Amino acid sequence: MDYRDILTIAVVAVLLVPVASAYAPSSNSAPGGDEQADDGAGAAAASSATTAQDGNYTRLYITDGYLSDRVKPGESVTFNVTVGNSEDHAVELDPHVVLPQVQGRPIEKSWITIEDADTTLDAGEEQQFAVTVEVPDDAEFGSYRAQVAFTNQTVSYPGRPDRPVHAAQISVSVHEEPSVQIVDGRYASAQVQTGDSYTYEVTVRNDGDQAVPLNPRIQMREHRRPSENTVERSWFEIDAPTEVQPGETATVTITVTPPEDASVGRYHTEVNLGLTDPKRPDRSDYWQRVDLSMLVWEQPDQPFEKTFSVSERADNVSLSLTAGNYYEQASDEPVSFDVTFVSPNGTEFSAERVSVTDSGSVSLGADDRHDAETQGAYAARSGGTEFEYRVDDPDAGEWTVRIMPRNTVDFRYQIVRNEG
Repeated sequence: MDYRDILTIAVVAVLLVPVASAYAPSSNSAPGGDEQADDGAGAAAASSATTAQDGNYTRLYITDGYLSDRVKPGESVTFNVTVGNSEDHAVELDPHVVLPQVQGRPIEKSWITIEDADTTLDAGEEQQFAVTVEVPDDAEFGSYRAQVAFTNQTVSYPGRPDRPVHAAQISVSVHEEPSVQIVDGRYASAQVQTGDSYTYEVTVRNDGDQAVPLNPRIQMREHRRPSENTVERSWFEIDAPTEVQPGETATVTITVTPPEDASVGRYHTEVNLGLTDPKRPDRSDYWQRVDLSMLVWEQPDQPFEKTFSVSERADNVSLSLTAGNYYEQASDEPVSFDVTFVSPNGTEFSAERVSVTDSGSVSLGADDRHDAETQGAYAARSGGTEFEYRVDDPDAGEWTVRIMPRNTVDFRYQIVRNEG
């Protein structure tokens, strides 16, 4: 369904209001328009002479009735509005500006120009009007609204001001291209052992012509998932300059140190950088929030144990351990495992590690670049490291493997008995 159909239905619905309601549409002129007297032109002037009692609205339709755009101070934007006549006679139009009375910041009338056009619309014809909004240099940032009405016919509803029947809604968002950007470190995740520290780095660039203040602070999340723990402000230390000079970048260093007695689990918080961009509305701060997540863990004292059976047909037993690298590690130490096999008679011996395999994934999709290492067109993620151990000529019976992980928060295992 196109706008013409929608507006036609809307007008038909309006036509029914005076019949079904005790509140009749007003015959007053719309705000910003002049009352038009009956000049004897008959049907051609019907759109301006309709009374509140008859409810006989002129059958006009407007295509593209909701128009919006972004525009900078000192520049202009032009909207093309097409008005069509569904009557069987000519209709005299009266294009004028109507400003909102209860909702939205109004566009100043002095900003709007309606291009002169033939206001006599013959039966079955359409006429296009160019509506130009010219924003002055000193206009405040924000959204502005207005309507361009093409007749003086209005409709009223209880408790609401009169509204034009035949009008297009236009809105402009006055803005400037941002001068301050977070160029690196907006999202970061890490695995941090209790008692250890991890440092996040955020890079901010100022493309403007004046210095901007920088005042980062931890911002606690009001709502969190049931699986997330509550992070403490005292865990964080922030080091940053007080401002970002024009044409330069600044680095914000955020160090987190979960204490020894911190609960293991997932944590999430935000850092508001406290930036002031003169080219952004003051009320909008989403663009300067840094999203930090971490998985707090502790090194276990005892190894993980798994018991498995070996038949007399087994030539060897292989153990594959895969460590997931889903978070940056706070420690520089590599992932490793201490593996001990226990034979059915209780003999312990260290398994021979026979291979180490790194795996990952690469995507060329723009949506897959979040939390990925980018190399030009490629977005690469590490899938993990696989360690393989093997025991040859194992005795039949019940075996146990003891696995002590180092510098990893999760791992997967696979035990394969190769039978000849």
